[in-house]
Amino acid sequence: MKRIVLALCSCLLLLNSCTTTTAIQGSTSPNGSITYQTFYDDLSPYGSWIDYPGYGHVWSPGMDGEFRPYATNGHWVYSNEGWMWASDFNWGWAPFHYGRWFYDDAYGWLWIPGYDWSPAWVTWGAVDNYYCWAPLGPGVGVGAAYGGWRPHDYYWNQVPRDHIYDNDISRVVTRPNSTDRISVINNFATTHGNNLYYSQGPNVAEVQRYTNRTITPMAIQETRVRGNAVQTGNNMQVYRPQVQNPQPRQFRSFNSNTTARPIMQMQDRPTPTIQRSEQIRNVNSLPMRTAPMMSSPSPSSRVRR
Repeated sequence: MKRIVLALCSCLLLLNSCTTTTAIQGSTSPNGSITYQTFYDDLSPYGSWIDYPGYGHVWSPGMDGEFRPYATNGHWVYSNEGWMWASDFNWGWAPFHYGRWFYDDAYGWLWIPGYDWSPAWVTWGAVDNYYCWAPLGPGVGVGAAYGGWRPHDYYWNQVPRDHIYDNDISRVVTRPNSTDRISVINNFATTHGNNLYYSQGPNVAEVQRYTNRTITPMAIQETRVRGNAVQTGNNMQVYRPQVQNPQPRQFRSFNSNTTARPIMQMQDRPTPTIQRSEQIRNVNSLPMRTAPMMSSPSPSSRVRR
């Protein structure tokens, strides 16, 4: 037992918020706490868990057609904690507010669970008449994400500045033709759990000028009801519990015939080319594993360590 604890502590120091193999203790939240098992159980019906080399258990959304994190089926809401991604997927409460995303051309977008909630784990930027944003990759913290780290071109999304507040933003989201001139927006806050930095996004006064709209910040109110954020008047009811970690019951894994090729930074090549239908077939072709000695916990056991 002592060796397990020491190993967990070492991993936590190394990988901070986006590791998939450590457990942390956080301050008590009105939402209580959950374990990674909640992520695993809640997301399993909507995709596949994969034991990905170097990153542990990652999740692949099992959906056809185009999918881009922080761009598909959702919109931006301005809250008292910054610009928050409001997803219309019923599983969106987890992958867009915890952890990191990365892209593998063979398997598509993959999500790594994380411990800390933020309105969105993205880096923000601007170029010409556009606001831009890109998901943060694994291992990227404030020192890298908002300094020298530049995401791969494929990660960036952009919309005309006067459309950033649109409810149906996916209709106007495009990829930039060139990301070289994107200026990162340095506007930060810290998470409630472990004081990790995240980007709050564009200045709301500037957005109001471009959109010609008055934007009143939504007040985030924590709820114990698991699910996506719900707007009630000028408040956003948000589920954001403290997170701890075991392992998924079933997951797919690589073998000697499969290769991991994560694409994350500017220097990673080639540019993605594989179609989504082929990526889903690739995911489904990976062998399924069952975690040993796993039993079905009661609902109460899923929210305590």
